[in-house]
Amino acid sequence: MIKKLLLICLIPFIVISCQDGLQQPVYLYSFNNPAETGSRFPYLFKDNTGTLYMSWLTSIEEDIYALEYAKFKDGFWEVPPAVLVGTNFFVNWADFSSLVAKDGEAVAAHWLRKIDGGPYAYNVQIQFRNPETGRWGDAITPHLDGTPTEHGFVSMQPLSDDKVLAIWLDGRNTDGRGHGEYDDPEMAMTLRSAEVSADGEITRKRVIDAMVCDCCQTDLVPVEDGFVAVYRGRSDGEVRDILISRYSLEEGEWSEPENVHSDGWEISACPVNGPRVVSNGNRVAVAWFTEADDERKVLLARSADGGVTFQEPIVIASGENTIGRADLVFADEGYLYVSWMEQHCEAGHVMLVQVEPDGSLNEPILTGITSSSRSSGFPRIEKMDNEIIIAWTQTEPLVRVRTARVSID
Repeated sequence: MIKKLLLICLIPFIVISCQDGLQQPVYLYSFNNPAETGSRFPYLFKDNTGTLYMSWLTSIEEDIYALEYAKFKDGFWEVPPAVLVGTNFFVNWADFSSLVAKDGEAVAAHWLRKIDGGPYAYNVQIQFRNPETGRWGDAITPHLDGTPTEHGFVSMQPLSDDKVLAIWLDGRNTDGRGHGEYDDPEMAMTLRSAEVSADGEITRKRVIDAMVCDCCQTDLVPVEDGFVAVYRGRSDGEVRDILISRYSLEEGEWSEPENVHSDGWEISACPVNGPRVVSNGNRVAVAWFTEADDERKVLLARSADGGVTFQEPIVIASGENTIGRADLVFADEGYLYVSWMEQHCEAGHVMLVQVEPDGSLNEPILTGITSSSRSSGFPRIEKMDNEIIIAWTQTEPLVRVRTARVSID
């Protein structure tokens, strides 16, 4: 049974109900939030030791940003120095930075660097932390095409304390194509990967899929024999369903991409609403948004064989208020927790629900509130002990990352 947990700081918000016009108080249960005013677009990562990290971007002054992160230890956030402060960040509500860790220490972070060539010309930058000195090294670009196109929507997993597997959307084939134009499949966005080392070595460069949706997030998690990646694909008929591919560490190859489920969502555009995947050994679960058959839904599909096959999806949320931006996490004994956003008037409600091992749902709860606009980004969740940690971007009365805890006792 999910119950809200009263913590260090209680912040009241007043929300106007669209249905009855009444003012109703909503409380966000927050704790020692490490992100200050101007922070936005949080990302959560839990490493193999169970240590939790949160990374985010902070606006220092006009056009100057810092990539920062914190480690969650003994119930509090420890904030080390920023990874990077600079003026050449490409900052986007859906394509945001991340950090991965291993053995209780940060390994690598990624960010996006603006380059000449247009408003959507930017490169992926990966920086490694020296485990001995704690200093961050020079940025490495995992793609070497040199085109003034989009390269982003990165997902990473550590292979060691100085090496990561990275996947990203790569726009090299879109060079010369207008932004948002989809007519020519030969100029499609691609999904690519590489193993990247702290010394700058880039190996096992692969094309996972030669035609994918332009601007939906990717995700990547370990399974028993390698990794699985999920992303929004694109067919010749403009069907934008969620695909999965499995990576063999031994062979360094990806499996042929397959549908997690055949939704049949046909849309001649990118919905900017990517999938999320979690794993526990060979148990895998994927959550995503679809608008197939003109019905908005957040779906959840589960696999017991490392993502080779999936059960029929469970409808987590549906209806005109559902706007997706899903996340999920495994808990003990086969339980899952799924978050998503709903739009009520101009407010974005960050919702959370417990999924029983048999697929039944408990009553969803409201865990955070922000704007439903793009500026509020994508909420993220993780499990720590008997709590779910939630992070999201608050937009009013000031822009700031907010965090909350929900007890799952």
